[in-house]
Amino acid sequence: MLRALEPCKSGVEETRQRILAATRELYALKGSKGTTTREVAERANVNEATLFRHFGTKGHLIGAMLDAYCGNSHIPDVLEAVRRAGSLVEQLHVLGRAAIENISRKEDLIKIGMAEEVTNPDGSAYSWRAPLEARRLLADFFRDKIEAGELRGDPQSLARIFMSFFFAHVMARKLWHEAPDPEAAVVSCVDIFLNGARAR
Repeated sequence: MLRALEPCKSGVEETRQRILAATRELYALKGSKGTTTREVAERANVNEATLFRHFGTKGHLIGAMLDAYCGNSHIPDVLEAVRRAGSLVEQLHVLGRAAIENISRKEDLIKIGMAEEVTNPDGSAYSWRAPLEARRLLADFFRDKIEAGELRGDPQSLARIFMSFFFAHVMARKLWHEAPDPEAAVVSCVDIFLNGARAR
């Protein structure tokens, strides 16, 4: 009997993933106010009743999509890579690479989240859950480094500044009309973060 249920379960999960993917596509084009459940259902090739059976409300649907695509499920792997890295510089390089990869993967959703801060403040709150959690974890990392005597300053401020370097690298590429090599950006940003830009 359990075997008979397995295909159904995978079919349910496949339907859920199609709905989430359709939601991401429409949300990236129209934001949360412009994304209708009818259009999501059509794009996912399901009826609207199926969508509501899976997610309940439009708000829960958008929240689930952002959790699925903007969540921090990669963080345990990043933290393990940081633990394996040797020096503070190497650890910051690992964190910088992870930040660039993560922000690049979510660039479309970040842009909509930023736009919604003006047009739909309630909707934009969904977009910032994962970055706030990442900042909290990064502040914990910096707090440990301060306690170990490797860094100085306020852990929250250090986390905001560090994240801002990589956020600007990814999100401002079009503004500067260039796409610098990510590895060169990591090395440069970590050097400036640790040492400043003043000639010594």
